[in-house]
Formats: sequence, C-alpha cells, structure tokens
Amino acid sequence: MSFSQALLRFSQRVLDASLQALENRPKINILTEGRKSAKIKREAQTDAHIMMHMQRGSVEQKSGAWYVRFRTTEVDNDGKIQRRLIRKRLAPINDEYRSARDVWPLADIELAKETKGGAAEGSLSVSDFVEKFYLPFVEAKRKASTFRFYRDTIKLNVTPVIGELRLRDVQTVHIQRLLDAKDLSHGSLLRIKSAASAIFSHAKRLGFINGVNPVQGALASGRRSDFEGHAYSLADLQYFLQTLDEPARTAVGTAALSGLRESEIRGLQWPDYTGAELFVRRAVWRTAVDQTKTPESKAVVPVISLLKTLLDAHRKRNADSTWIFAGEKKGFALNLDNLARRSIIPKVGERWHGWHGWRRGLATILFDLGVDPEIASKILRHADSAVTRRHYIMLESRKQGRKAMRKLESLVTKTVKTRKKKR
Repeated sequence: MSFSQALLRFSQRVLDASLQALENRPKINILTEGRKSAKIKREAQTDAHIMMHMQRGSVEQKSGAWYVRFRTTEVDNDGKIQRRLIRKRLAPINDEYRSARDVWPLADIELAKETKGGAAEGSLSVSDFVEKFYLPFVEAKRKASTFRFYRDTIKLNVTPVIGELRLRDVQTVHIQRLLDAKDLSHGSLLRIKSAASAIFSHAKRLGFINGVNPVQGALASGRRSDFEGHAYSLADLQYFLQTLDEPARTAVGTAALSGLRESEIRGLQWPDYTGAELFVRRAVWRTAVDQTKTPESKAVVPVISLLKTLLDAHRKRNADSTWIFAGEKKGFALNLDNLARRSIIPKVGERWHGWHGWRRGLATILFDLGVDPEIASKILRHADSAVTRRHYIMLESRKQGRKAMRKLESLVTKTVKTRKKKR
C-alpha cells in the first residue's frame, strides 16, 4: 500500500468517527432551550433590580416587622444641604411578607415618595418654602394688592394646616382636608385653593418637587353665596351731589359718571384729563402706584358735560397738584376710603354702600337706556362682556362711547332740571 493510499484511508476513518459522534449526541429541543434562556435572563434582571434597590435603600427586620432604610438629601435650618438616614416601617413579618423580596414592592412606594421630591429643597416645610421662596417671588413680580392677597390667604388658611409638612410629602388628601375644615362659601374656598395651588406650582417651576401638583383633584365645595352688590341709582347721584362738600362731591361724581374703579380714580393725574376724555393709565393701592387691573382697563373713558363741569371746577381749586384727587398733608393720591369715613358717611349715613356701587350703577343705567352690552362693557373696560352681563353689563370706537354717554348726559340733565322746577 502506497503512502497516499494509507493517508486517504486514515482520513476516511476520522470522518466516519466524527459522523458517529454526531449521531450519538443527544438531540436539542430548540423551544425548550429558548424558554430556559428566557428564564435565566429574567432571573438575572430580577437580581439586578434587587441590587439596584439595595444601592438606594435596604430592607431589614426589626421587632417583628420589616423596615426600609435609605438616605435622603435635605436642607437644614441654616440652608445647608445634608444627607440624613431614614427608617420607615413597611409591614409585619407574617405569611404574606416572609422574605425581603416580598416587601420590596412596599419599599418601592416609600422610595418613590422621596424621589418625587426632586431637589434637596423638597424637604423644606411648606411654611419655610412660602417665607423664603414663594412670597418674595410674588412681592417682586406681582402688584402690591396681589401680594397681600396671597400673603394673607396663605397665612390664615394654608400654613396653619399643612405648614409643618415637607413639600414632597403633601398629597391631595391633605389639601382636601384643608378645604373641608373651612365653613366658607364656594368662592372663598376657590380662592384658598388657588393660593395653595400657586405654592406648589412655583415649587415645581424651581425643580424642588416633581410630579402632579397635589392641589389638582381637591374639591372646593363650600356653601352657596347669595351676595348681591349694591348699584346706586340716578336718584342716589342727585342726592349725593346736593348733599356732599368738596372734594367728596367731585370724587363721587367721577365714580358715578365714569365707572372707574376706586384704585383708578386714585391714580388719575391732571395730564390724563383732556376735557373730553379721561385716560386711565395707572392704579393706586394704598401707597403703591401700579398698573391697571388688566391690559383692557388701560383705556380712554368719555367725559360727559356734568362730569366736565365738576372736574374743571375741581382743577381750579387744585391747580398745583399732580394728582386729580390729592391728599392735603403729603400731596399723594387721596385715600378715598378715608374720605368716605371722614366726609361722606357722616353726611349720607346708610345710603353709602362703597365706591364700587357707582360702577355697578353706571352699568345698570346704561342697560336701562338700551345701550348694547358690548359697548357698555367697553365703557367699563371689562376684558369680557360676559363679566358685564353677569355682574353689572368693548367700544368699537370712541365715537360709540361718546354717543352712549350722551344718552346718559341727556337723562341726568333732564332729571336735575325737573327737580329744580319742583322746588
């Protein structure tokens, strides 16, 4: 046998042995192997999930119960960020919770509450956040009257109930209890809810807390309010103009015949008066000079002849003042509430129902004259005519405004002349 033949025979034997080994190997069930692989993968993921938990907290047994331990980032009283160890009870050790794996879902819930806190400042109490962050923001960005509303509403209604809770711990149920504890009208509860919501909205904007604003979902029920604001009549205006002395007489005439708000009357300066129109440019609340209530409130109001007569005579008596109605001592915008207590109420008594009644009265008179609600709403400078319809009553042009006010002028003049003839 030649060498080449021997080599060929050897190769054949090796090949036969290999084929025999393959035939003798156990057959593999592809489906079974796939399931085993998936199971191993799930177990590996579960182990990794548990390891992740262990890295941010741990479960332990103590006094017959399961506890979760974790560290949280908080802000101390000095404003410094610090880490603090927390231990919270999860469940008793029983048949349902035999092992740490059984209680990890409960631990997840507790840990989620902490992670909801966002930044370390989420550990601040509601009271601290309001004093250090929210109220300074409102004072810097909002009108003085708005700042006072939030400050007083929060101080009287919000912080006494949830002030000690951490921002990240406040839930909708806490807000609901706050609202349910108040025996107030529906409108009052809505204002409290609005103030509370603004606190947590600001905390979310700063990144102190995450998730949904806890005030959402709380229900402000309250009792029905039957408040109906007073509206002065033309007879009231006639009586006041005949009874009052200056400057109360002109101040009342301006309120009644222009429909301006109290703060807008205080904000009037002589450059705002042209003889035919009053330009509402600003508002004064207490000692703060600010913008008007809404952008629509900054507008021109027609002046009828009776109001022009009152203002022209008033200008002669107060030509040196910047403000149309100025205080005697400081020369600043006159405090109309003080004027009412000092010069109006002693003269008219119970017929006085506040300054805003003149605004309602003007709306009512314009309605009675058949003035279109859209035009009347422009005279009153409401952003939405529905407000005028609902609580009292936009001029398409100044010409329409003057035409509407001339109707009022004609009626007022006729009423005054009739009363004089009767005398």
